[in-house]
Amino acid sequence: MSSIYKGLLDNSIQAAISSIEIYNKPDFKYREQVFTILNINAWELLLKGKILKDANDNLESLYICLPDGKYKTTRSGNYLTIDINKAMKQLALDQAIIDNLGLLIEIRDTAVHFYETDYAALAYLVYTLGVASLKNYQTLINQWFERSLLEYNFFIMPLAFAYNFQTLSTLEVEKNSDCVSKIIKAASATQESLNKSSNFYFICEVATEIKSAKKLLEKPNFITGIDNNSDSLIVLQEQNSIDKYPLSYLEVWQKVKKAKPTIKQGEMNGILKKIKGNTKYSHYHFRSKKLQEEYKKTNKLPNNVTIIYNEDAVRYVIENFDG
Repeated sequence: MSSIYKGLLDNSIQAAISSIEIYNKPDFKYREQVFTILNINAWELLLKGKILKDANDNLESLYICLPDGKYKTTRSGNYLTIDINKAMKQLALDQAIIDNLGLLIEIRDTAVHFYETDYAALAYLVYTLGVASLKNYQTLINQWFERSLLEYNFFIMPLAFAYNFQTLSTLEVEKNSDCVSKIIKAASATQESLNKSSNFYFICEVATEIKSAKKLLEKPNFITGIDNNSDSLIVLQEQNSIDKYPLSYLEVWQKVKKAKPTIKQGEMNGILKKIKGNTKYSHYHFRSKKLQEEYKKTNKLPNNVTIIYNEDAVRYVIENFDG
Protein backbone atom coordinates (compact mmCIF):
# COMPACT_ATOMS: atom_id res chain seq x y z
CA MET A 1 0.00 0.00 0.00
CA SER A 2 1.45 3.37 -1.04
CA SER A 3 2.04 6.05 1.57
CA ILE A 4 -0.80 8.52 2.12
CA TYR A 5 1.62 11.45 2.25
CA LYS A 6 2.93 10.58 -1.22
CA GLY A 7 -0.60 10.85 -2.58
CA LEU A 8 -0.97 14.27 -1.00
CA LEU A 9 2.37 15.31 -2.46
CA ASP A 10 1.39 14.18 -5.96
CA ASN A 11 -1.90 16.11 -5.72
CA SER A 12 0.00 19.15 -4.43
CA ILE A 13 2.38 19.14 -7.37
CA GLN A 14 -0.51 18.76 -9.82
CA ALA A 15 -2.22 21.78 -8.22
CA ALA A 16 1.01 23.81 -8.51
CA ILE A 17 1.43 22.85 -12.16
CA SER A 18 -2.21 23.68 -12.86
CA SER A 19 -1.75 27.11 -11.28
CA ILE A 20 1.18 27.81 -13.62
CA GLU A 21 -0.71 26.56 -16.66
CA ILE A 22 -3.78 28.64 -15.82
CA TYR A 23 -1.73 31.77 -15.25
CA ASN A 24 0.03 31.40 -18.60
CA LYS A 25 -3.14 30.87 -20.64
CA PRO A 26 -3.67 33.72 -23.13
CA ASP A 27 -6.74 35.92 -22.62
CA PHE A 28 -7.85 34.10 -19.45
CA LYS A 29 -9.99 36.69 -17.66
CA TYR A 30 -9.87 35.21 -14.16
CA ARG A 31 -6.23 34.16 -14.05
CA GLU A 32 -5.15 35.88 -10.82
CA GLN A 33 -8.07 34.55 -8.79
CA VAL A 34 -7.80 30.96 -10.09
CA PHE A 35 -4.01 30.97 -9.76
CA THR A 36 -4.28 32.05 -6.12
CA ILE A 37 -6.85 29.37 -5.28
CA LEU A 38 -4.76 26.60 -6.89
CA ASN A 39 -1.49 27.89 -5.44
CA ILE A 40 -2.84 27.90 -1.87
CA ASN A 41 -4.35 24.45 -2.43
CA ALA A 42 -0.93 23.19 -3.57
CA TRP A 43 0.72 24.59 -0.43
CA GLU A 44 -1.91 23.18 1.95
CA LEU A 45 -1.50 19.69 0.47
CA LEU A 46 2.30 20.04 0.60
CA LEU A 47 2.33 21.04 4.27
CA LYS A 48 -0.10 18.28 5.24
CA GLY A 49 2.01 15.80 3.30
CA LYS A 50 5.08 16.87 5.27
CA ILE A 51 3.22 16.54 8.61
CA LEU A 52 2.03 13.06 7.62
CA LYS A 53 5.50 12.01 6.55
CA ASP A 54 6.96 13.13 9.89
CA ALA A 55 4.16 11.27 11.72
CA ASN A 56 4.73 8.02 9.77
CA ASP A 57 1.43 8.45 7.93
CA ASN A 58 -0.64 8.70 11.10
CA LEU A 59 -3.77 10.57 9.95
CA GLU A 60 -4.53 11.68 13.50
CA SER A 61 -1.65 14.15 13.15
CA LEU A 62 -3.95 16.14 10.86
CA TYR A 63 -7.19 15.87 12.83
CA ILE A 64 -8.60 18.66 15.00
CA CYS A 65 -8.72 17.47 18.61
CA LEU A 66 -11.59 18.59 20.88
CA PRO A 67 -11.24 19.24 24.66
CA ASP A 68 -12.85 15.85 25.41
CA GLY A 69 -10.15 14.05 23.40
CA LYS A 70 -12.40 13.26 20.46
CA TYR A 71 -11.77 14.54 16.95
CA LYS A 72 -13.93 17.18 15.28
CA THR A 73 -16.09 15.92 12.42
CA THR A 74 -18.18 17.37 9.63
CA ARG A 75 -21.98 17.05 9.45
CA SER A 76 -21.52 13.87 7.42
CA GLY A 77 -19.22 12.37 10.05
CA ASN A 78 -15.87 12.78 8.30
CA TYR A 79 -12.92 14.01 10.36
CA LEU A 80 -12.00 17.65 9.92
CA THR A 81 -8.30 18.35 9.30
CA ILE A 82 -6.21 21.37 10.27
CA ASP A 83 -6.16 24.36 7.94
CA ILE A 84 -3.12 25.81 6.18
CA ASN A 85 -2.45 28.37 8.94
CA LYS A 86 -2.29 25.67 11.60
CA ALA A 87 -0.07 23.57 9.34
CA MET A 88 2.35 26.48 8.86
CA LYS A 89 2.66 26.97 12.61
CA GLN A 90 3.12 23.26 13.22
CA LEU A 91 6.01 23.11 10.76
CA ALA A 92 7.60 26.38 11.98
CA LEU A 93 8.10 27.74 8.48
CA ASP A 94 10.40 30.64 7.66
CA GLN A 95 8.69 33.99 8.28
CA ALA A 96 9.05 35.02 4.63
CA ILE A 97 7.02 31.98 3.57
CA ILE A 98 4.38 32.62 6.25
CA ASP A 99 3.99 36.26 5.20
CA ASN A 100 3.93 35.38 1.50
CA LEU A 101 1.23 32.74 1.93
CA GLY A 102 -0.66 34.89 4.41
CA LEU A 103 -1.07 37.65 1.83
CA LEU A 104 -2.03 35.19 -0.92
CA ILE A 105 -4.64 33.70 1.44
CA GLU A 106 -5.92 37.24 2.11
CA ILE A 107 -6.28 37.78 -1.64
CA ARG A 108 -8.02 34.42 -2.03
CA ASP A 109 -10.44 35.05 0.84
CA THR A 110 -11.18 38.70 0.16
CA ALA A 111 -10.03 40.27 -3.09
CA VAL A 112 -11.33 37.48 -5.33
CA HIS A 113 -14.86 38.46 -4.33
CA PHE A 114 -14.50 41.94 -5.83
CA TYR A 115 -14.92 42.66 -9.51
CA GLU A 116 -12.74 45.58 -10.53
CA THR A 117 -12.88 47.40 -13.84
CA ASP A 118 -9.16 48.08 -13.40
CA TYR A 119 -7.37 45.59 -11.16
CA ALA A 120 -3.80 46.17 -12.33
CA ALA A 121 -2.62 46.52 -8.73
CA LEU A 122 -4.17 43.19 -7.76
CA ALA A 123 -2.70 41.56 -10.88
CA TYR A 124 0.76 42.88 -10.01
CA LEU A 125 0.55 41.67 -6.41
CA VAL A 126 -0.53 38.17 -7.45
CA TYR A 127 2.26 38.05 -10.05
CA THR A 128 5.06 39.03 -7.68
CA LEU A 129 3.74 37.09 -4.70
CA GLY A 130 3.12 34.09 -6.96
CA VAL A 131 6.67 34.04 -8.32
CA ALA A 132 8.06 34.11 -4.77
CA SER A 133 5.58 31.45 -3.65
CA LEU A 134 6.59 29.06 -6.43
CA LYS A 135 10.30 29.60 -5.75
CA ASN A 136 9.70 28.73 -2.08
CA TYR A 137 7.54 25.76 -3.07
CA GLN A 138 10.25 24.41 -5.37
CA THR A 139 12.83 24.71 -2.57
CA LEU A 140 10.72 22.82 -0.02
CA ILE A 141 9.55 19.95 -2.23
CA ASN A 142 13.22 19.37 -2.98
CA GLN A 143 14.32 19.60 0.67
CA TRP A 144 11.45 17.56 2.09
CA PHE A 145 10.73 15.02 -0.63
CA GLU A 146 13.59 15.24 -3.16
CA ARG A 147 11.11 16.21 -5.84
CA SER A 148 11.24 19.09 -8.30
CA LEU A 149 8.96 20.95 -10.67
CA LEU A 150 11.80 20.57 -13.16
CA GLU A 151 10.68 16.95 -13.57
CA TYR A 152 7.88 18.29 -15.73
CA ASN A 153 8.44 19.60 -19.23
CA PHE A 154 7.46 23.23 -19.16
CA PHE A 155 7.56 24.98 -22.51
CA ILE A 156 6.20 28.31 -21.33
CA MET A 157 7.04 31.68 -22.87
CA PRO A 158 6.43 34.32 -20.16
CA LEU A 159 5.59 37.02 -22.68
CA ALA A 160 4.26 40.20 -21.11
CA PHE A 161 3.14 42.30 -24.07
CA ALA A 162 0.00 43.57 -22.32
CA TYR A 163 1.37 44.17 -18.84
CA ASN A 164 2.23 47.60 -17.53
CA PHE A 165 3.43 46.53 -14.10
CA GLN A 166 4.83 49.07 -11.68
CA THR A 167 7.11 48.57 -8.74
CA LEU A 168 5.35 47.90 -5.44
CA SER A 169 6.34 51.29 -4.06
CA THR A 170 4.62 53.20 -6.89
CA LEU A 171 1.26 51.40 -7.07
CA GLU A 172 -1.67 53.79 -6.99
CA VAL A 173 -2.89 52.64 -3.59
CA GLU A 174 -5.70 55.13 -3.05
CA LYS A 175 -7.13 54.63 -6.56
CA ASN A 176 -8.00 51.00 -5.87
CA SER A 177 -10.87 49.61 -3.83
CA ASP A 178 -10.48 49.76 -0.06
CA CYS A 179 -10.00 45.98 -0.05
CA VAL A 180 -7.13 45.99 -2.55
CA SER A 181 -5.55 49.11 -1.02
CA LYS A 182 -5.31 47.43 2.38
CA ILE A 183 -3.62 44.39 0.82
CA ILE A 184 -1.10 46.60 -1.01
CA LYS A 185 -0.27 48.49 2.20
CA ALA A 186 0.13 45.21 4.09
CA ALA A 187 2.49 43.88 1.41
CA SER A 188 4.59 47.04 1.47
CA ALA A 189 4.84 47.03 5.28
CA THR A 190 5.79 43.35 5.37
CA GLN A 191 8.42 43.82 2.68
CA GLU A 192 10.12 46.48 4.80
CA SER A 193 10.05 44.45 8.03
CA LEU A 194 11.31 41.07 6.84
CA ASN A 195 14.79 39.74 7.51
CA LYS A 196 16.64 40.27 4.23
CA SER A 197 19.04 37.38 4.96
CA SER A 198 16.30 34.76 4.66
CA ASN A 199 16.81 32.03 2.06
CA PHE A 200 13.14 32.24 1.16
CA TYR A 201 11.13 34.90 -0.63
CA PHE A 202 8.20 37.08 0.38
CA ILE A 203 7.80 38.87 -2.93
CA CYS A 204 9.74 38.92 -6.21
CA GLU A 205 9.63 41.93 -8.48
CA VAL A 206 10.35 40.82 -12.02
CA ALA A 207 11.78 42.89 -14.86
CA THR A 208 11.88 41.49 -18.39
CA GLU A 209 13.24 42.69 -21.67
CA ILE A 210 12.74 41.02 -25.05
CA LYS A 211 15.68 41.22 -27.47
CA SER A 212 16.24 39.70 -30.87
CA ALA A 213 18.84 36.95 -31.24
CA LYS A 214 20.73 39.21 -33.61
CA LYS A 215 21.16 41.88 -30.94
CA LEU A 216 22.32 39.32 -28.41
CA LEU A 217 24.94 38.05 -30.83
CA GLU A 218 26.11 41.60 -31.50
CA LYS A 219 26.69 42.11 -27.75
CA PRO A 220 28.32 38.92 -26.46
CA ASN A 221 28.89 40.34 -22.99
CA PHE A 222 27.07 37.63 -21.08
CA ILE A 223 28.38 34.81 -18.94
CA THR A 224 26.79 31.45 -18.21
CA GLY A 225 27.10 29.12 -15.29
CA ILE A 226 25.37 26.42 -13.30
CA ASP A 227 23.85 27.17 -9.91
CA ASN A 228 24.98 24.37 -7.60
CA ASN A 229 21.68 24.60 -5.70
CA SER A 230 19.47 23.95 -8.71
CA ASP A 231 19.35 22.01 -11.95
CA SER A 232 18.70 25.00 -14.14
CA LEU A 233 21.08 26.90 -16.38
CA ILE A 234 21.73 30.46 -15.27
CA VAL A 235 22.47 33.13 -17.87
CA LEU A 236 23.67 36.44 -16.47
CA GLN A 237 23.95 39.58 -18.58
CA GLU A 238 24.99 42.99 -17.34
CA GLN A 239 22.34 45.58 -18.16
CA ASN A 240 23.45 48.98 -19.34
CA SER A 241 22.25 51.89 -17.19
CA ILE A 242 20.66 53.49 -20.26
CA ASP A 243 18.58 50.34 -20.75
CA LYS A 244 17.35 50.59 -17.15
CA TYR A 245 16.85 54.37 -17.30
CA PRO A 246 16.08 55.14 -20.95
CA LEU A 247 14.49 58.57 -20.53
CA SER A 248 16.15 61.98 -20.60
CA TYR A 249 14.78 64.92 -18.62
CA LEU A 250 13.18 66.30 -21.81
CA GLU A 251 11.49 62.97 -22.55
CA VAL A 252 10.12 62.81 -19.00
CA TRP A 253 8.78 66.35 -19.40
CA GLN A 254 7.10 65.49 -22.71
CA LYS A 255 5.41 62.39 -21.27
CA VAL A 256 4.26 64.19 -18.13
CA LYS A 257 2.97 67.19 -20.10
CA LYS A 258 0.99 64.89 -22.37
CA ALA A 259 -0.65 63.17 -19.39
CA LYS A 260 -1.07 66.37 -17.33
CA PRO A 261 -1.44 69.36 -19.74
CA THR A 262 -1.88 71.87 -16.89
CA ILE A 263 1.40 71.07 -15.15
CA LYS A 264 4.17 73.66 -15.26
CA GLN A 265 7.82 72.69 -15.67
CA GLY A 266 8.75 74.14 -12.30
CA GLU A 267 6.07 72.01 -10.65
CA MET A 268 7.48 68.90 -12.29
CA ASN A 269 10.99 69.85 -11.20
CA GLY A 270 9.80 70.12 -7.60
CA ILE A 271 8.38 66.59 -7.73
CA LEU A 272 11.44 65.19 -9.48
CA LYS A 273 13.66 66.69 -6.78
CA LYS A 274 12.07 64.28 -4.28
CA ILE A 275 13.31 61.25 -6.23
CA LYS A 276 16.66 62.65 -7.34
CA GLY A 277 19.27 59.93 -6.82
CA ASN A 278 16.64 57.31 -5.92
CA THR A 279 17.58 54.29 -8.04
CA LYS A 280 13.93 53.22 -8.24
CA TYR A 281 13.39 56.17 -10.55
CA SER A 282 16.64 57.80 -11.66
CA HIS A 283 20.36 57.36 -12.19
CA TYR A 284 23.36 59.69 -12.20
CA HIS A 285 25.01 59.31 -15.60
CA PHE A 286 28.66 60.24 -15.04
CA ARG A 287 30.81 61.12 -18.03
CA SER A 288 33.86 59.38 -16.62
CA LYS A 289 34.91 56.90 -13.97
CA LYS A 290 36.94 59.63 -12.28
CA LEU A 291 33.87 61.81 -11.73
CA GLN A 292 31.98 58.86 -10.31
CA GLU A 293 34.77 58.02 -7.87
CA GLU A 294 35.02 61.66 -6.77
CA TYR A 295 31.30 61.70 -6.05
CA LYS A 296 31.61 58.53 -3.94
CA LYS A 297 34.36 60.12 -1.88
CA THR A 298 32.89 63.61 -1.44
CA ASN A 299 29.16 62.93 -1.89
CA LYS A 300 29.11 66.16 -3.86
CA LEU A 301 27.50 65.92 -7.27
CA PRO A 302 29.46 67.53 -10.14
CA ASN A 303 27.55 70.17 -12.13
CA ASN A 304 27.90 68.40 -15.47
CA VAL A 305 26.32 65.10 -14.39
CA THR A 306 23.22 64.09 -16.35
CA ILE A 307 20.27 62.47 -14.59
CA ILE A 308 18.41 59.81 -16.57
CA TYR A 309 15.03 58.36 -15.65
CA ASN A 310 12.73 55.35 -16.08
CA GLU A 311 8.97 55.06 -16.63
CA ASP A 312 8.35 54.80 -12.90
CA ALA A 313 9.66 58.35 -12.57
CA VAL A 314 7.05 59.53 -15.07
CA ARG A 315 4.32 57.72 -13.14
CA TYR A 316 5.58 59.18 -9.88
CA VAL A 317 5.30 62.74 -11.18
CA ILE A 318 1.83 62.15 -12.64
CA GLU A 319 0.56 60.56 -9.42
CA ASN A 320 1.99 63.29 -7.19
CA PHE A 321 0.79 66.28 -9.21
CA ASP A 322 -2.24 67.82 -7.51
CA GLY A 323 -3.46 69.83 -10.47
